[in-house]
Amino acid sequence: MLSDLKKGIGVSILAILTMATGGCFKNLPSKNIIYDNNFENGDTSYIRVSNVNGPVDSLKVVTVNGSKVLGRFNNHLVILTLKNLPEHNALKFEFDLNIHDNWNGEHLLPGNSVPDVWIMKVDGYPVYITTFSNGPYNQSFPDNYKNGTSKNPPRSNAWEVLPGACAAASQSNGTTRYKIEYTTAHTGNMELSLSDALQPFNSMCQKSWSVDNLRITAVKYN
Repeated sequence: MLSDLKKGIGVSILAILTMATGGCFKNLPSKNIIYDNNFENGDTSYIRVSNVNGPVDSLKVVTVNGSKVLGRFNNHLVILTLKNLPEHNALKFEFDLNIHDNWNGEHLLPGNSVPDVWIMKVDGYPVYITTFSNGPYNQSFPDNYKNGTSKNPPRSNAWEVLPGACAAASQSNGTTRYKIEYTTAHTGNMELSLSDALQPFNSMCQKSWSVDNLRITAVKYN
């Protein structure tokens, strides 16, 4: 009798494992990391940078707060293009965005019609059109900019606070690091673009931004 009971329990467990393996695990998505760069080796493959005068001949990988980053940028357009991707129906973007020095959030400087805007697009579609603040003014992030209506405090959703890069280099909170994560339905080739409209124009020491630990994952949901 006891032997029959043990056999019955064994058969039941085997049936449960078979159902779990066949019914659940077979539908797990497949994932392929198609780009992974911490910029420590200076690699800028597949990336191009432009300013108002056109393409920038040399890409910068600089050291800020002990880590190499892609940047720094001010009134630049940064584009990463990837082709011949594995079959996928979604993409996941992950990177560190460093906001350096005297960003003013939604505050409009005298004579300006736009604040310190930062923009992220995927295949030309805007994901973020937002502002950041390292000072006393409100910022848009993690929301998008809506004509000064956002009331998020400075450094909202920040991951880490670090010393500044130039104008605020002496300040322990002069750089704010954000973890950007975004997943979207997607097929085919990919173009990621990052840009800004910082004011005053071309004020690199006053305010800039950089990117680190950029990873893109192609996901295939079955």
